[in-house]
Amino acid sequence: MPRVRLQRVRVIASAAPPRPVMNAKKWARVKRSGTHGLRRGAWYPVVADPNSGMLVLNVRRDNVPVLRAHVDLSEAPPTHWSVVQWDEKQPGATRATKENLGLVYGVCPGCAGRAQLPPQTQRLTCPECGREFPVDWDHPC
Repeated sequence: MPRVRLQRVRVIASAAPPRPVMNAKKWARVKRSGTHGLRRGAWYPVVADPNSGMLVLNVRRDNVPVLRAHVDLSEAPPTHWSVVQWDEKQPGATRATKENLGLVYGVCPGCAGRAQLPPQTQRLTCPECGREFPVDWDHPC
């Protein structure tokens, strides 16, 4: 029987692992583009709110600092599609158009997937996760 050689692997843990999403007491949605690089319309759990000008968001298990002025805050997890509206002169408008989303599109509250949003649509099924949610036309970002 051949001998198997095992290698030791050193595991390095992060100094401050992000909190699980289930414990989020606040949620934040980016309402303007910025150096944070986050997509507008997607909701992220708030992992730190030091009552300063910054918040720390859990973005795919990474802690990302964001200016408080750049986000909408909610005490509850998202339940409605976010409506993202671009002016055609903004850099994000070009990206959205190239991805066939148009200047107005929706962001799913369940999975943060994006989808075309026909005018006056009241409910929309997400093409990525298959869940249906109402559309929040009253609070576009």
